[in-house]
Amino acid sequence: MKQLPDESLLVEILESVKAAEAKASEMYEFSKTMAHNTQITATKREEAEQLDGQHFADN
Repeated sequence: MKQLPDESLLVEILESVKAAEAKASEMYEFSKTMAHNTQITATKREEAEQLDGQHFADN
């Protein structure tokens, strides 16, 4: 029968998994913010072009 690694190694693995999960959550939230900001910029561009035919400057 296969033997499990010792407890300290399991704790180390768990800490690595938790850190990776936290980083993934952080990256997900960042990507949501970026997508939202991109959508706002696109909407502003469309509104500006519809109002006066001027192109919206990218900043």
